[in-house]
Amino acid sequence: MFPLARFRVEQRSMSPALNPGDFVLVNRWAYRSREPAVGDLVVFRDPERAGRYLCKRVADVPAAGWYVVRGDNEAVSRDSRWFGPIPRSLIVGKVWRSARGRSR
Repeated sequence: MFPLARFRVEQRSMSPALNPGDFVLVNRWAYRSREPAVGDLVVFRDPERAGRYLCKRVADVPAAGWYVVRGDNEAVSRDSRWFGPIPRSLIVGKVWRSARGRSR
């Protein structure tokens, strides 16, 4: 498994930091030696929709191995307010870089 993976943002839940069409480069090895921290921007497997990935910010760590994630644009974000805290096993990695998508 390569340490870096690229994901495309598809929703407005992280606007204005990330917008639909933007890409994020994710470090899948970032949490090998430490746990995700409050404020980290992470990509994780959607707990309700198989095959989908979400990008959110870690908002709280209520218990060991569980994370509350929230979108920056809370008015349109489907996040832990909907599906509750997520287990560490769903987190793919930490967003390392982002790039604006290109319109065609």
